[in-house]
Amino acid sequence: MDSWTLDWSHGSVTVHAGAGAIGRTLFRLSDDREVEPFHEAPWIRTGETVEPGLRNLRGDWSCLPFGRVYGPDDRLVGSWKSLAEVPMPTSSSPLVESDFLLHGYSANSDWCLVSKTQHELVLALDYPTDSPIRCITRSVRPIEGKAGIDVSIKIEARRRCSRPYGFHPNFALHGAPGSFHIQPGPYEFGLTHPVDQGEARAEPNSRINSLSEVPLKAGGSDRFDRLPFADQREEIIQLCGIEGGVHLVDHHDNVAWDLSWDTTTLPSCLLWMSNRGRMSAPWNGRNLCVGVEPVASAFDLGSIIASAANPIAAAGIATAIAIAPEQPFAVSYRLVGHTLFG
Repeated sequence: MDSWTLDWSHGSVTVHAGAGAIGRTLFRLSDDREVEPFHEAPWIRTGETVEPGLRNLRGDWSCLPFGRVYGPDDRLVGSWKSLAEVPMPTSSSPLVESDFLLHGYSANSDWCLVSKTQHELVLALDYPTDSPIRCITRSVRPIEGKAGIDVSIKIEARRRCSRPYGFHPNFALHGAPGSFHIQPGPYEFGLTHPVDQGEARAEPNSRINSLSEVPLKAGGSDRFDRLPFADQREEIIQLCGIEGGVHLVDHHDNVAWDLSWDTTTLPSCLLWMSNRGRMSAPWNGRNLCVGVEPVASAFDLGSIIASAANPIAAAGIATAIAIAPEQPFAVSYRLVGHTLFG
């Protein structure tokens, strides 16, 4: 598989053709240490063959549409369950085959290199001809003089449509339980995943005010702002109406990360806490990371629920992006690392 690397004053970044994913990225901090924040799935290291949507699960990729299409048999709870059977609005454009892929065609395809300069890598992907999406372009630009990168996308449409979209940065968890601290910016409210799944400990479809106190199915509450968890589990929380971004403190690597983006465009942050809880192949109880994902989406529940009057959208927080031939969609995020002192 093709990949391309850029070096700059404060590190190096590698981008892969598969899913257009950012892979190994070294940031050189103020104390001259080189730190790699991103996760790489265990099956990549061992060379196992897995489905396209998981094959290149690395540091970050673009998800269009975000998630997968959930149906009535997916153990959705509360008002979310009936939304799986609501027809797509005509204005959203009907779904096509590629919309049903995990995290969309963008996460299941090989991207092409458009250009590589000393300062920027640009990749692009044309969507199938029956899709309302014409193409997506992705650029990765190191920040000269800083341990940071800017990542941006532009989406062009053949016809008007709306789809959930999200970036998918995945951070490695190398330290002891509780050594990785998530400090989000202000947000309107948080919700736990509205799916009754055995590998989760959180009470599904619960409204939360703080990651430090999340209700559990077994009763009581637990801290979800300090990872890894001591036990095996899989958790998903959406922070809705977030402002600014998220500050991450990794005490194991003595580094802090600032992840920021235009939260008026992608108004939520989805936290995917993969704590060795998935036992089916290819996960096999091995995957350990946290996804800190800027999204306009309703969790990972796919285009039908994202386009419906779901509880997040009903609160005035967008769960899909609108794209038109005359109005391409563009957004970016920035990740910058800092050494912790003391």
